[in-house]
Amino acid sequence: MPEDDIEKIRVFYDKNDARKIKCFCGEVCDRSIVPHLKKVHPEKWQKWCMDFVRLRNKGWAYRRIMWKYRVIFSWTVIEQEIKKMVELGKASLKILRKKEIVKWAPTDFELEKATVWSFPKRGDWAVHESDYRGNWPPQIPRNLIFRYSKEGDIVFDPFVGGGTTLIEAYLLNRKSVGVDINPRAIAISNERIKELKEKSKGTLDIRLNDKYCPIVKRGDARKSLKILSKLGLDVASIDLICTHPPYLDALRYTENIKADLSRIQDPEDFCDEMQKIARAMYIALKDGGRCAVLIGDIRKNGKIIPLGFKLMERFLREKFELEEIIIKQQHKDESTEFYFDKDFINYLIAHEYLFIFKKEG
Repeated sequence: MPEDDIEKIRVFYDKNDARKIKCFCGEVCDRSIVPHLKKVHPEKWQKWCMDFVRLRNKGWAYRRIMWKYRVIFSWTVIEQEIKKMVELGKASLKILRKKEIVKWAPTDFELEKATVWSFPKRGDWAVHESDYRGNWPPQIPRNLIFRYSKEGDIVFDPFVGGGTTLIEAYLLNRKSVGVDINPRAIAISNERIKELKEKSKGTLDIRLNDKYCPIVKRGDARKSLKILSKLGLDVASIDLICTHPPYLDALRYTENIKADLSRIQDPEDFCDEMQKIARAMYIALKDGGRCAVLIGDIRKNGKIIPLGFKLMERFLREKFELEEIIIKQQHKDESTEFYFDKDFINYLIAHEYLFIFKKEG
C-alpha cells in the first residue's frame, strides 16, 4: 500500500445527511471506518496506531493528532487505540515533564463565592499538566482544600488520575493520599510529584515540607478502607475527600482492567458500585468532614442520563448530608470539533455537578 493511503480516504454525506467514509480500497462505511480497517487492512491500521503513539510522545494533543488524520478518526478512537497498544506492551508512552515552571501558584487567586464555577483556561502553575485526560482543573481542588481544610489535614482522592489533587495538597501543606486502579495514572502521579520536589529545590518562590509529600497507591476505590488502613490511617481519620470519578463509560480509562469502573455501561450498575465507594468514604471521614465529588451527566443513544443526580441519591443513602450543589461549566475540549458535524441534533453537554457532602458529627 502506498504511504499516502490516508489521503485517499474521503468523508462525505449522503442525500439524508448521514456521515459516510470511503476507504482507499473503495469500501464505503457508515460513520466510522475503524472496524473496516481492523478487519481488512490490519497492517495499515497498526502502522497508524503506532504513529498515534509517536505523536503523543512528542507532546501532541489528541485533537492535533485527530486533525492530522483529517478528522477521519475521533480523538476517542485515537486515545483508545493508544491505550490498547500500551496495555498490550506493543508501545510505551512517555511522561513528559514541563520545560520550565513559569509560576508556582495561580495569579490573583480568589476563592469562589457562588454556586456556578467557570474556568475557561485550565490552571498551569507548578507542574500541572493536562496529559491525563479527564483530570479536573487544579482550580477546583485548590478551592476545596482552602475552604474545607487547614494546614496539616489529610486529603484523600480515590480516583487520583494525573495527581492534580495531590499536587495542590502538597503545595498547600496538607498530607494527601491518592488511589487509582489505572497503572498509567499511578505512574503519572508519581512522576508529577517527583518533578514537583526536584524543581522546587533551589527556588525562593516555594518551600515544600517533606512530611506533606503525597502517597500514591494503586488499588480499587471500593477497597479504600483497606488501603488506608495499611497506611496507618484508621476509620474516621480523613479530613477532606476530593474526587472526580469516571462518568460511566463516557471515557474508558483502561482497555484490559475488568474492575475499572469506567468500563461499566449500565447506569444502575455503575451507581451500585459507586455507592460502595460512598459507604467507604463516609466511614473514612472524620465527623464534620467533607466529601467533594465532581460528576457530569451523559448521553446514550440520543437520550440524556442524569448521572449526577443518580449518584447524588446514592451518597445520600449512605448518611451523607448534602451541603452544596455547584454547577461547573464545561468549556470546549479537544473532542468538540468532531461532534459538530451534520448529524448533530442534541445540545452539547456543558455542565458538571460538584456535590459537597458532609458527614455530620
